[in-house]
Amino acid sequence: MRQLAFILALTLTACGSQETASTAQGCARTATNELTWSDAAAPDTITTSSSGPSCSQAVVTFVARNAGGDALWAFSSTYYDLTAGGLPPPDAAEVTEAQMDTFLNGWADVTESRSGELPEWRADAETLSASAQTFSYDTPFDRETYEMLRTRNLPMICYAAAVEGTQCLIMDPASHSPIMIVAYGP
Repeated sequence: MRQLAFILALTLTACGSQETASTAQGCARTATNELTWSDAAAPDTITTSSSGPSCSQAVVTFVARNAGGDALWAFSSTYYDLTAGGLPPPDAAEVTEAQMDTFLNGWADVTESRSGELPEWRADAETLSASAQTFSYDTPFDRETYEMLRTRNLPMICYAAAVEGTQCLIMDPASHSPIMIVAYGP
């Protein structure tokens, strides 16, 4: 009886699991860049990667990690959405691995700047965008909080979050975790 139960268990296990083998190579690509942002004494790592059945169908991710390997920030989109906007048309050319590598290397190559470089939100303006000259700016903060964070001149990184949109992150002085201070684009 014990043998029958064992054989039955093995049979059920074999039926429940299926091996899948992929003949397609897919689009698993990665690029990294080190910079000092969250801690002046230890470098952070920006890793951009793609994953999908093809580079045209890949999801791309942007991950900032501290020196200990903890994820600080993550963002995901698609190659096409970040390079052309929206979904690719049916006749879109295939994205090559070389194109994906160029994109990922450029996306990972963020540089540190300072929040003091952001535009001032003038006291007479209702919104930050009304204060800006070139781009349209959006912030999750009210004027007082935005100006306090901007004038503290905190370390900041900015990355592409849309085909013509950028998000800038600072380390929140209170929680020591990343927050988006501003998003901008045309």
